Amino acid sequence: MSAPKPERKILLALRQGQVDQRLLASARGLSQRMNADIDILVMANGEGIPAEVDAFVKTLRDEGVAYTLTMKPMLRRRDIVQYANTHECVITVVIDSLEGWESVAADRTSAPWAKLACPLVTAATGASAR
Repeated sequence: MSAPKPERKILLALRQGQVDQRLLASARGLSQRMNADIDILVMANGEGIPAEVDAFVKTLRDEGVAYTLTMKPMLRRRDIVQYANTHECVITVVIDSLEGWESVAADRTSAPWAKLACPLVTAATGASAR
């Protein structure tokens, strides 16, 4: 009898207005290749789930991918790092861009991404990609 497979998760952190199909496809592709579930953190200011995220969740459900969805009024870089570092099962974090989170941070001199205990994937598109 084989041991149960350890839980593995991709953490997808999203900001309202910064969700595009490439970002969602990157998270889904990583999930497939790594045989991992997806934890989705969405920063949304009480306006409900963004349409793109709603469609993505429906796709995950249709494909049988396990996921969790958490809506937050505020989501800072350090919140993402703390979440990933306190959940052993998170094997990588996917965000849109490093710069995008800088504008949200109150303390721009801190470097929370350096404290991340797993790989960080940025999936920005267009001029915002660096």
